[in-house]
Amino acid sequence: MAWTYDAIIGFSNGMLKGVELKKNKFKYTNLLDASLTLNTLSNYDENKTLISSKRKILLFDLKNKKMSKKYLIRESGNIIGVFKNNDVLIAGVDNGMVVVKPIKQTKGVSEKIITGSHLSCIRQVLTLNKFATGGNENPLKIWDLETKQTEFTAKSPKPDMLQLKQPCYVSDIQFFNNSKVVVAHRHGVVDLHDPLSSQRRPVASCKAENTGFVSLRTMPDYSDYEVIVGTTKGSIFHYDFRGKSTLPVKTFRGSTGSVKSVSCITYLNQMHVMSISLDCHLRIHNFISGDLTIQDYIVAKPLALLIKPDEAII
Repeated sequence: MAWTYDAIIGFSNGMLKGVELKKNKFKYTNLLDASLTLNTLSNYDENKTLISSKRKILLFDLKNKKMSKKYLIRESGNIIGVFKNNDVLIAGVDNGMVVVKPIKQTKGVSEKIITGSHLSCIRQVLTLNKFATGGNENPLKIWDLETKQTEFTAKSPKPDMLQLKQPCYVSDIQFFNNSKVVVAHRHGVVDLHDPLSSQRRPVASCKAENTGFVSLRTMPDYSDYEVIVGTTKGSIFHYDFRGKSTLPVKTFRGSTGSVKSVSCITYLNQMHVMSISLDCHLRIHNFISGDLTIQDYIVAKPLALLIKPDEAII
């Protein structure tokens, strides 16, 4: 197995670094030098990872530390997310198009799904042949990959007390084992949706003042109601949808830049929150106490964080 690292960080300049957690420090391994514009980073299998760069999907071999395949998405826009489903790659483009591309055909004909304009997020539904999308004034939608049709579309937020329209800007989407969906918004709201119910608006919501949410992580094997959210101003919030208050249970502090990605990882037999932020730092916090355990300056601006699949608390 080539996943010998606890995590992999992708940087805006295309550099990849493997990260190993040692006692009170991080150990880094250079996997790829700065050579391209990195948009997203995602898992492919235990030996490879998927990199998106503008309109290209690159298959990176972790063992040999080189690109093994390249796919071109012929759309006017940049890729905002890509994942593997059986024998196809599903890529979301910011012009609102989702492209379904056969893995064995780098130049073959692709299927296309129109999901709405200003797409900013695409996520695969846990263990199901479905995916979810959202964006700027483009609410949460859940799609069936076989029929290419929507199964669920969230309603716009209710107007405020002055009957003014509320914004809708989906920045991240995650899932729980109980089929519920969590949606983070750039205007500082995180919503819990239940696609199996008749209700199209959120069944619960939490919010923060004077900040926006840009990254999100659920912990389905730990809790079906708790989420970790990264903000534009550097704070990381822990919310519990079962609480009566819409305020966070705890706050993980230390960052001064937008938190681009958060995840949960086991370190020293305890659950920790790992994060990367635009102040060019990698950090892990103790999940229970909220204390900062390790932080390190990583020189370049990080954009993506992948946790080793068998170590991630997902």
